[in-house]
Amino acid sequence: MRYLFLLAIVFAATACTSSVPEEIMPKEKMGAVLYDVIRADEMTDFLLANDSTYREFSKRASFYDTIFQLHAVKKEDFQKSLRFYQGRPDLLKEILDSLQKKVSPAQSQRSAPLQR
Repeated sequence: MRYLFLLAIVFAATACTSSVPEEIMPKEKMGAVLYDVIRADEMTDFLLANDSTYREFSKRASFYDTIFQLHAVKKEDFQKSLRFYQGRPDLLKEILDSLQKKVSPAQSQRSAPLQR
């Protein structure tokens, strides 16, 4: 019984570590790619709202292909990494928080009152 309890503690401690497996993109790279993917989604939605003939799916796929090429990432690797981080909300929160910090200064500049 003690061995089972000890094994459970070792397993829990191993599962709670914040290390990322080698086949998964590191948090910094995942954050950079995810930031560009989110921006591409926003751009596609903006263009779709302004043009009813806009081909949303093909343009979104084109944006994604360009993003993956710029970051030297395969689509499958991104999807695998995204699934991993979705299964680890603590690590995903760190990534999303870093994206929020990246966006916040830009938003505060846009919302600042004009000085005369």
